[in-house]
Amino acid sequence: MLNHRQVQMNVHSDEPKRSHWWHTTCRNLQCSILHIFVLTAISITVTEVWNKSKVKHPYVGLNVEQIIRRYEYPAEVHHITTEDGYILTLHRIPHGKENHSRNGTPVLLLPGILQTAWDYVHYGPDKCLSFLLAEKGYDVWLGNFRGTTWSRKHAVLNPDEDSSYWNFTVHEMGIYDVPAFIDHIVKFTNQHSLHYVGFSQATMAFTIMGSERSEYLNRVKLFTALAPAAFVGNPRSPLLKFLSKNQDSIKTFLRFFNYHEIFKRGDIFTTYLEHICNENSIFANLCVQHLFVMFGYDYDEMPMEMLSLTSSHFPSGTSLTNLKHVFQMIRSGNFSKYDYGIQGNKKKYDQEKPPLYNLSKLTVPTALYYSSNDWAVNMTNVEKLIRVLPNVVKTYKVPSDEFNHYDFLAAKNVVRLLYNAVIDEILKY
Repeated sequence: MLNHRQVQMNVHSDEPKRSHWWHTTCRNLQCSILHIFVLTAISITVTEVWNKSKVKHPYVGLNVEQIIRRYEYPAEVHHITTEDGYILTLHRIPHGKENHSRNGTPVLLLPGILQTAWDYVHYGPDKCLSFLLAEKGYDVWLGNFRGTTWSRKHAVLNPDEDSSYWNFTVHEMGIYDVPAFIDHIVKFTNQHSLHYVGFSQATMAFTIMGSERSEYLNRVKLFTALAPAAFVGNPRSPLLKFLSKNQDSIKTFLRFFNYHEIFKRGDIFTTYLEHICNENSIFANLCVQHLFVMFGYDYDEMPMEMLSLTSSHFPSGTSLTNLKHVFQMIRSGNFSKYDYGIQGNKKKYDQEKPPLYNLSKLTVPTALYYSSNDWAVNMTNVEKLIRVLPNVVKTYKVPSDEFNHYDFLAAKNVVRLLYNAVIDEILKY
């Protein structure tokens, strides 16, 4: 005689078959993405209800200028137009709160992919490199690359209507954005040269400028490269490996839905992150997993109390084509121009493969800062870059085995572990 439990098992005996059918038919990318969208929608609904009563950081909702002023520092906003018509925003901290000296040497700070000037100021005067440099007497300029929140305009094109606006990669950032920033700063300040500090993608943009428009190197005193990304092959991040391997399918799928911009503020993914990334939420640990799987695990240095502030501006958008260019370099292991395919390359470059950038042209003094637990820019690639660059004046491995890619701008102890060394080197020039 069957007992009640056996009857229940027999009644549902076809469930394993249904489960097997579901996984068999959903092994393709489209179905996987459908899963993500469904789970994301459910998560947003649940967290919206749960987090309504949760207190967020008091500075959530402020823009870059507002948060600089909230920390009682002077702030300016400058708008410039690149040679190809993109209108970019520069934020300026002309001097410190304690140090009021004027006409200091300009320092241009540029962020990584999906970041803005916000990422150099939102943790405040005690943690952010921008404020620390201002107190050392420097004239601090914070740039925003094309396609991000504060640089999402064009002289002719409408980013919400013209898909051609999004036809750019880090290459255009290197040959247009960085030179435009430099031109404006040296002209406005009547200075002959400046310091350049770049994190991740910003280091890639600078090396591209050095390769393609090397005349601008004469205006740079020192190139400070945080998590220097030029060679990016074989990252430790399993997510980056997956995305680079499946880049063509992902781009085709997103283009089918007319996606040219990705991770725009207010889209489904950034909305999802804003909901789960609350320091007072039960989902806080889930939030940081999204960062760790990309950048490396470091719980000790993660500023959990700042989650809602961070997610209010990160990620901040870029073009789908830019991501594909980065994924191409991850897959090939080369520091090269955009790959249009054999026929497209013949038409664009008059050769079957995309040309490599010429790093031997980067004669500017260069200081490289890296870490052993960076899952996006591994040490092997950094060591390769050190061997290739002709004028490396300093290399610095962060003295922490857990320090990850995200920590370069956000670690709790980033001043002691990194910024003191960065500032000491800048002061020499």
